[in-house]
Amino acid sequence: MGVGVLVALALVEALLRLLALSPANGVVTVTDAEFRSLPGLLSPGQDLIDRRDARLPHHVTTNGLGYRGADLPLRKEPGEFRVLFTGDSFAYGDFVDDELTLPALLEQRLRGWCGNVRVVNAGVDNFTIVDEARMIDRGLVVDPDLVLVQFSENDVADLDRISSWDHLARNRRDKSRFPLSVAYPILRRTALWNFLLKVVAASRDRAQPQPTNGFAASGEDTTTHRLREAYRRALLAVRDSLAPRHIPLVLVIYPSHFNVTESQKRGQIEWLAKTAAAAGVPAVNLLVPLVASGLSARTLYLLPYDGHPSARGYGIAAPYLAEQLATLAPLRGRCGGSAARKDLN
Repeated sequence: MGVGVLVALALVEALLRLLALSPANGVVTVTDAEFRSLPGLLSPGQDLIDRRDARLPHHVTTNGLGYRGADLPLRKEPGEFRVLFTGDSFAYGDFVDDELTLPALLEQRLRGWCGNVRVVNAGVDNFTIVDEARMIDRGLVVDPDLVLVQFSENDVADLDRISSWDHLARNRRDKSRFPLSVAYPILRRTALWNFLLKVVAASRDRAQPQPTNGFAASGEDTTTHRLREAYRRALLAVRDSLAPRHIPLVLVIYPSHFNVTESQKRGQIEWLAKTAAAAGVPAVNLLVPLVASGLSARTLYLLPYDGHPSARGYGIAAPYLAEQLATLAPLRGRCGGSAARKDLN
């Protein structure tokens, strides 16, 4: 019976790989031991082609601090300006290569304008403001001079579910306990294991309560009012936690493709821009450059395969974001004037 089970599992593994139904490897998050020693949540030293969607393979590396991207020292170099960029999968850069994510492109542009600037990609899939607040708290160890919180349109609705932070905590506990702690390094490199993770995630998502209005929430129902107020309070808490350390906070609004194509669905980001202004938090709305580009949603996003931004979309958003940040303290004094920045475009 044991041999029969092993043969059956081997056949399922081969079938999953042959039909590309699940990757044989994927980006993994930290163990309990790594969580205690690193500010980031991604297991360090990974270098792989992520094939979660066989149509959208992309290169991912993780550095020694547990963030996506190239290695960086814990301590800043003399004269270095460091930006901590938090957010969900739009900040992390799902389905694009490391150097084409928004934080990476922002760093390239700011380095050209403002000297020694480093942008730390602290984005994690499925995060919202309450999870990002914890990432910021952990990320203070890298001594940021500026914190960016990126907003995606599902961030308000996601406040009505169990937080991703709690799911990741449970994941860390499970894979750090015997016998899974011994088997996990092997299991995580199998298509069968990764397929089972997808099934569990899909089941969990179906069990979560669904918001009434989704991305295009009008704000007229009581659920949306409640969740928006929760987001507002969480944003204020982040602002107030950074204020004693004299670290500025900027909100980066990255719209969905629905907003780019349908103006009547922009109520959510209009509400957020007003909320940020009332809270004294500068906000950069990336809908402006995306619409101004005149490009189709299929060019700016990974449609029809996925709704995340494309490398082209990030490439349009990054210069605009850099230009806006360069006009704000504390970068204003480091960056060249608008004429100089125009010469570098």
